[in-house]
Amino acid sequence: MFVARLICSDVDCAFEEELEAPALAALEALACDCGCVLEPIGWPDWVEPAPAIVVTLAPSRRGRGLRAAA
Repeated sequence: MFVARLICSDVDCAFEEELEAPALAALEALACDCGCVLEPIGWPDWVEPAPAIVVTLAPSRRGRGLRAAA
C-alpha cells in the first residue's frame, strides 16, 4: 500500500489531500475535480490507522446444567 500527499497541479486550485493506493500507477492516474493532474508532494512515513470497532460479547450460558454424557 502506498500513501502520498497530493496537490493539484493547477496553481489556482487549492485541492490537497492524503490518499492511499495499492500501486504507484494508481496514484499517478489520479486527477483533480478541476481536471488537472494531482502531483505528489510528500510520502508520509506513518498513517493514522482507521478507528477500530470494539464488540463486547457476553459469556455463553449454553452448557450450564447439562450433565456429561457417559
